[in-house]
Amino acid sequence: MTRLGRRGIGAIVGLLCGVLALGPALGKGFLLRYDLVFVPRLALSDRTLGVDGSVPRAVPNDFVVAVLSHLAPGWIVEKCLLLAVFVLAGAGVGALSRSRLGAAAAALVACWNPYVAERLSIGHWGYLLGYACVPFLVRAAGDVRAGRRRAGARLGVWLLLSAATGSTGAVLGMIATLAVLLVPSRGNRLERGELAWAAGVFVLANATWWFSYLFLAPSQSTSQLGVDAFMSRADTPWGVVGSLLTGGGIWNSGVWFAERSSVVVSCLALLAVLLCVAVAVADRVWREGPALGGLVVAGLLGLVLAAASALPVGRELMTAVITDLPGGGLLRDAQKFAGLWLILVAVLGGRLVERVRRFGVSAGVQGGVAVALVVASWPVVTLTGFAWGAGGAFRAVDYPPAYTAMAARIDALPAGAVAVFPWSQYRQYGWDDDVVLLDPWQRLVDRNVLVNDDLPLVGGQVVPGESPQAARITAAVHSGRDILPTLREQGVRYVLVETDQPVGAGEPDLSSVRRIAAEPGLRLYDLGGDVRGPAPGPGDRYTGWLLAALALLGVAARLVLDSLRDIRTFALTRG
Repeated sequence: MTRLGRRGIGAIVGLLCGVLALGPALGKGFLLRYDLVFVPRLALSDRTLGVDGSVPRAVPNDFVVAVLSHLAPGWIVEKCLLLAVFVLAGAGVGALSRSRLGAAAAALVACWNPYVAERLSIGHWGYLLGYACVPFLVRAAGDVRAGRRRAGARLGVWLLLSAATGSTGAVLGMIATLAVLLVPSRGNRLERGELAWAAGVFVLANATWWFSYLFLAPSQSTSQLGVDAFMSRADTPWGVVGSLLTGGGIWNSGVWFAERSSVVVSCLALLAVLLCVAVAVADRVWREGPALGGLVVAGLLGLVLAAASALPVGRELMTAVITDLPGGGLLRDAQKFAGLWLILVAVLGGRLVERVRRFGVSAGVQGGVAVALVVASWPVVTLTGFAWGAGGAFRAVDYPPAYTAMAARIDALPAGAVAVFPWSQYRQYGWDDDVVLLDPWQRLVDRNVLVNDDLPLVGGQVVPGESPQAARITAAVHSGRDILPTLREQGVRYVLVETDQPVGAGEPDLSSVRRIAAEPGLRLYDLGGDVRGPAPGPGDRYTGWLLAALALLGVAARLVLDSLRDIRTFALTRG
């Protein structure tokens, strides 16, 4: 029987972590919470391609889900993608480790930490898939620096996969890649052609979202309020920096884990991370090659970006970048950059356990490996609340038959946009245990669906949304006047009212409007009149996808050329 290598060990540990973390959510049905909204079958449309004029926040990951949901039920697609986060993260850091014990310990840190737990709790699965791609990009970029065979093509493949996770995952991956390619390293000279290759693949592969954002979406401006709302927060007694060092610090307190507030438990986590850093300093890991050297740079940069907007020193600079520079909004949710730091901590965590084992053996301590395993368990000990679906909070549910029936009814109607009321972005459904959930109707039906995309904050403040149509409807709702004319002006023909919501504010007076369908918890109205469908977008709106196709063809061509070169070399050596 072939012994498992470091990557295989890491993958197995990651899979075990995923099963234990998701728990009951792995049953038949959907895990629906906050931004984690999967549907039975996501339509392939201009919206999923990000070319309908809206801000392409879920591009191209929505397209990936749409394709996969035409091949398998949506709930299976969701489970596979969520488990892939854990398996890939574990395998990736395992491959960067020096031993199988180190790989297992590193995988545990990479898969079981507050960053993964909080982002999963808030539904940012695309972020997490991008996070899981980072160690593979680091390894591939390190192999490029070492001049290894097919390394450039492999780097291109992982840049494509990273791009498929969305803008955040792609940016995390590119920061790590550039850090590895550019970090000074004795005996590992970088060919400028490889740097240009990586940059070219990144730019072209990610054109699916940046082209739409720059040329198709409405003009964007991020307010100071938005910067403050999404900066890192302290979820431990050790302040923002201490929270980020241990992988926490997300801005939404609703997804914080209770043990993070414990002085003892959070101190143990902080101590473990500092010990990992101490091992790195003692070993001077940045001198061991461009892969580790670049990962150190990327991890530290990620930590700085995550903390900057929450600290007086960097707040003004980060605010200016986010509010004034095109694309600066990518820096707004600052804590996401801590993912780079956590990948570094995971690799160093494996080295810490290796050192403990070596110390135990050299000191003649009985059970040195057992002691090392106890040390390796610190991620689980300091985040027990993540186990078994966050203590049962993660559950698999089915959409009620009323919802699927209403979705089918809406898709069969003549042209016209749908406005969903109550006029709010998030919902709470009794059939989903009243978990806060992003309104699912924009994915359940294949047409333009308008919801209020303003984000209410604790204290009554509101971060403005991004849809001009929704903003006009919001203004009409707040004015107190009849909003039906405004709805018609915005191309709305149908009004869907969710009667099972705890708050009904903003619902229009529909007493004079014909109701055309009703299901438990739902009512559908037809405002009447001839409402034209959305005007065709500009003819070049698919340019971003064409550019991404060029990246795909370029990587495929390099794979073929490398294979042909290998065949030729083999033939020459045999001859």
